[in-house]
Amino acid sequence: MMPFLSIDKPLGRTGYGAAVGGAVLLSGVFVGLLAVLDIVTAGQYSALIVSLGISIVLTMGYQIFAGSTGIVSFGHPGFVAVGAYAAGLVSVPAGMKAATLPHLPAFLATAQLGMVPAILLGGLAAALVALLIGPIVMRLAGAAAGIMTFGFLVIMNELLRNADALTRGNQTFFGVPKLADFWSVYTAVILVAALAAAFKFSRPGLRARAVREDALAAETAGINLVTARLWPWVLSAFVMGCGGALMAFFLTAFSPKSFYTALVIPMMVMAVLGGLNSVAGAIVGTILLTFWEQLMRGLESGGLGFSVPLGTSQLTLGVVLVLTLYLRPGGLLGALELMLGKPASRLDGKKQGDESR
Repeated sequence: MMPFLSIDKPLGRTGYGAAVGGAVLLSGVFVGLLAVLDIVTAGQYSALIVSLGISIVLTMGYQIFAGSTGIVSFGHPGFVAVGAYAAGLVSVPAGMKAATLPHLPAFLATAQLGMVPAILLGGLAAALVALLIGPIVMRLAGAAAGIMTFGFLVIMNELLRNADALTRGNQTFFGVPKLADFWSVYTAVILVAALAAAFKFSRPGLRARAVREDALAAETAGINLVTARLWPWVLSAFVMGCGGALMAFFLTAFSPKSFYTALVIPMMVMAVLGGLNSVAGAIVGTILLTFWEQLMRGLESGGLGFSVPLGTSQLTLGVVLVLTLYLRPGGLLGALELMLGKPASRLDGKKQGDESR
């Protein structure tokens, strides 16, 4: 089966499988290339490559919501924080928790889970928080919804800073085992890519994008606006929580300031650069931006044979982003996705569209 690019449109069962297969193929190709790079460089950039994988997971998680609803969210670092602390609380050795968190509830003080259960717990905890506040936040749209999500981030940050018994407050939360490595992180990348593509072309994903394009027409057609936005909100939070757990297993120590506004801006830029409406765009945008920043930082430090003035990385990033949005307002890939299979004919496309209704 040959891969091809497809625009954002309803798909039948065959096309649905092609979309998920394309996302797996694209992410798998990048995983293979990065694995080769890690081997060739004898692990010199292992930490950077693992960090890149976590960034890809977070950007895809952000794209699930922002791309489906058109709402620019500033609150997603709050879900990352929930996932990180939830995973940390159930993975830090019991002896260390007794010393650093003596007032933990008994079930948390003795809890000791492995990496995979802790990651899933982090995702579920974030999804539960999203489900609780979602019916309120998702009643809004546009700038009002964006401001509401920022309010959520501020509230979550204050809760973490003041919940000393669970998070150590402003102090560093430490003792999380360093379990995140290349294969665990990039297995998560492939799984999240498949999940994001599957949701995008599912019925809930199509309804969310219908509301994004024309809320009045969608409501007239019988689509509940709040429910349509709530699905991507909760799924996005789950992915962000899992990404936060991976971050916890990579950093091993963090504090509430690790999950504040400085975390959301890079995610937004990566998603917009690659194409906010594209899962493939989230992957491509994250990789391009990360490597560009590393290249410019190398030039600023003089590590590549010559140096450029400090601040050049931010300056060039701004110029590249402005030019990209000027030439391609939808990002590099727009709404394109890599599909795995045979391109459908016009008649096939019509039949697929009818099946998806």
